Amino acid sequence: MELNEFILNNFQWDELICDYFQLECKSFMETNSYRLIEQKCNNKCLNPNERQQLHKEVQSVFILLIKIMKRACRSLTEKDVLFCCLEKAGLDNFTIGHCMGDVNKQPINQRKYRIKKKMKAVNCDFLFDMIFSRSLPVA
Repeated sequence: MELNEFILNNFQWDELICDYFQLECKSFMETNSYRLIEQKCNNKCLNPNERQQLHKEVQSVFILLIKIMKRACRSLTEKDVLFCCLEKAGLDNFTIGHCMGDVNKQPINQRKYRIKKKMKAVNCDFLFDMIFSRSLPVA
């Protein structure tokens, strides 16, 4: 059985999984990168060193989400994965753009569209919906 089929047929997004993703989001809010985002990303982009630190902290916090994304949709790039994690953490597109070094809204919208196409191509619409839904409030 193909992995995506296994996930679709056997992996239920029940309260336990949602609670785990919420825990990952809350853990991210305790990182130095998140504090820096709150201070800086309203009007400035993160510099390359800050973006590298953000990437490391996201990888160390969003373990389950990243593992699921990489197994279900192998065509996602590292930037796609980072974007998805920041989106799941509840950051708005403007802030995500500044985190990734983009000051324009268009590249962020294009990335989201490309991610959706990649996930749809491997029948992972459920994963896209889970990441981009705001049903997991982070507070």
